[in-house]
Amino acid sequence: MRVQRHSYDSAVLADGRAPAWGAIKEQEITLIPAPLTRTAAVSPYLSRQTGHGRIHNLRARLAHDGTTLSIRLAWHDPDKDDELKDLDQFTDGVAVMFPLAPGASAMAMGAREAPINAWFWKADENEPFDVFAEGYATSHRRSGADSGLTATGYHDQEHWVVVLQRPLTNADDRLAGFRPGSPSAIAFAAWAGSNKERSGQKSVSGEFVHLTVDA
Repeated sequence: MRVQRHSYDSAVLADGRAPAWGAIKEQEITLIPAPLTRTAAVSPYLSRQTGHGRIHNLRARLAHDGTTLSIRLAWHDPDKDDELKDLDQFTDGVAVMFPLAPGASAMAMGAREAPINAWFWKADENEPFDVFAEGYATSHRRSGADSGLTATGYHDQEHWVVVLQRPLTNADDRLAGFRPGSPSAIAFAAWAGSNKERSGQKSVSGEFVHLTVDA
């Protein structure tokens, strides 16, 4: 995948409706139901669940201005699940994930010697989460405000459109950093709340794929 260099003000790209996004190439990501057999060691109940993975693809546009990485994600979901009114309700969500060490596995949520960093947006939250994980059941969430991660989202009756933004560089080894001209990697996940998807019950893109950040 490619992160395209642009000359727009990143504040403009924070709006998923901005015409400027039309100049950024759209890339389609196929999603599959997350395989849950790997969760058996931490949750035998979860590992037996089926019926998740209702979201089949994401449309992504990725851009940077040398300072800020902007990721626009759009997907079809006519059900807008952005409120919790009962204990058996769940909200829509989307995430992007980056490896923090060689050999990190997106499907396993990282490992002790090969962790991952994810940017996680939930439709019922005001702020996105920066997630650090070293495997299943190890996810540590912190507010996006701690790292400069922001998100905006809207629903147009048929689709969600979410824009995630964060500075390219940081001084925290639990956060992914990006250097124009240097390779990276990325993976994606999405949750359909009306399908009772949460935690490991989600759609995923599979293992990390190569990410090229334009110089």
